[in-house]
Amino acid sequence: MTILFIWNYHYFPFEKGKSRFSDFLDELAAKGHDVEVVCSTFYHMGKSFRDVSDPRLACLPYKTTLIPELGYKKNISFRRWRSIRAFNRGVERFLSNHDGVDEVYIPIPSNELALIGERFAQRVGAKVILDIEDLWPESFRMIKAVRPFYRPLFGKSEKRRARTLAQADGLVAVSQTYLNLGLASAKAGTPAVSAPIGADVEYVRALQMQHVSKKKPGEFWVGYIGTLSKSYDLYTVIDALDALAIAHFDNFVLKIMGSGPNLEDVRKYASKKHGKVEFLGLLPYNAMCEVLFDCDVGLNPIIATSVSSLINKIADYAACSVPVINTQQSAEYRSLLANYEAGWNIWPKDVIALQKALVFALKHPEQLIKAKQGALSLAVNELNRADSQRKMLGLIESLGGKKQ
Repeated sequence: MTILFIWNYHYFPFEKGKSRFSDFLDELAAKGHDVEVVCSTFYHMGKSFRDVSDPRLACLPYKTTLIPELGYKKNISFRRWRSIRAFNRGVERFLSNHDGVDEVYIPIPSNELALIGERFAQRVGAKVILDIEDLWPESFRMIKAVRPFYRPLFGKSEKRRARTLAQADGLVAVSQTYLNLGLASAKAGTPAVSAPIGADVEYVRALQMQHVSKKKPGEFWVGYIGTLSKSYDLYTVIDALDALAIAHFDNFVLKIMGSGPNLEDVRKYASKKHGKVEFLGLLPYNAMCEVLFDCDVGLNPIIATSVSSLINKIADYAACSVPVINTQQSAEYRSLLANYEAGWNIWPKDVIALQKALVFALKHPEQLIKAKQGALSLAVNELNRADSQRKMLGLIESLGGKKQ
């Protein structure tokens, strides 16, 4: 089959490392499908622009087309909205001259991009699979100033998403929570699978077999991976470590791996406190895993208003056998963490609860070992990317190409 994959947030293996979609697209090509990837000239993760003549693009097992985008520095900004609009218009122009394909695969958001893809699919008789990666516009409820005006600002956007989902021939979602939302708007009987982003567990375990620890005796490493933005409350984390340091708990070292719009603010805040905090930057995937292997616990300090579900970092923590102290309010993730005894659920912004969880993990090594085992079981049984890919590939091939 000929398959067109469209998403402005896609990143290539040589940019950050293995990802849900880079592995997935490689597998589609390996199975003999003719795949084309349409993405942006702007690299969202690194907030930088790609070189369209990069020779590494030609080495990929699928065709690539880069659509110009304006770019932006902040994830929540008017500039980002304009940038996405520019990309969507560019995709629309590109598809107006594109030959027919059998299937179109579009992760969402953006819902507008999905509608553009669906119009193209209707014109050429292709089937459409939508992959729900995040909830837009609900994510904007995290912005305090937006909440009173959410309904008049984003009511139309919710209706647009419902229309988009209703036209899909198949649905994928990164969690059962998101899939249930999608099915509420989809046609009755629409084929659908829950396929968490997950981690490449076999790859990570192979890395760990070669790992040599760099942790000093007596240190207790606390890891954070991901974006430094308003969605993640690292200030409470730093406050907790500050209080513990003042109380003469000198074991704790916070390792922050990632980048984002709040990096300098967080760095400045940490510099005024007593806790040990190291900023390691945005690391290649294997280097990130090497640090996580030495971490005793990981952090998922999402703010209370977030609508996120099974996000990237939780699978990476689990695959590296790192139990998590979690503030995320997703019922699905909190249940998984509790059922596998793979960490500790606490409330957001509760600095005392965070201190207690850290000290408990430090003083109860036997419980920490059990939690590490639980984390790996969680990765193997629930967050294994190979299982997700099998579901996604099965759905694509079961749809069988063009509409009759």
